[in-house]
Amino acid sequence: MINRLNRIVDLIENVLVTTLILSATLVAIIQVIARYVFNNSLYWSEEFILYALITMSFLTMGMGVRYASHISVEAVYAFASPRMARVLQIGAACLGLGFACVLIWYGTRLALNTNKMGQLSPAMRIPVGYIYTVIPVSGGLMVLRYLLILKDLFAGREYVPPQVDIKMN
Repeated sequence: MINRLNRIVDLIENVLVTTLILSATLVAIIQVIARYVFNNSLYWSEEFILYALITMSFLTMGMGVRYASHISVEAVYAFASPRMARVLQIGAACLGLGFACVLIWYGTRLALNTNKMGQLSPAMRIPVGYIYTVIPVSGGLMVLRYLLILKDLFAGREYVPPQVDIKMN
């Protein structure tokens, strides 16, 4: 069941990140055209691009866990025995899980408190608390991915991240 959920989350993350990068790029292009061709700029474009990039950064944290692309000290595993390497991997995954839980806890508090205050973004006039909800959501995605890693490690298997196939013609 958790593997099926993981595939669904993969699809949602990929669609969201792709949509955000494309929309930010499109808005940036339109802003340049509006400013230099029509001598009139979009007042909300910089804020939209900023929020899109921040949202992408948080959403891709779970992807970084899944593809094992976060910073780690691989040299330690080379000098450790296989048993100690597994213990270190479990410890690292538990620390990451703890960090993800902190993101959920404090991100939820931040989003709820900001919503209560009614703070709006300067240009687009949307509630900033809605933007902050990406923090606990990204923490939840990281929790899912760390649980998948721990499931493999506790089952005695090494976690092997999926390979990304990028074809260059």
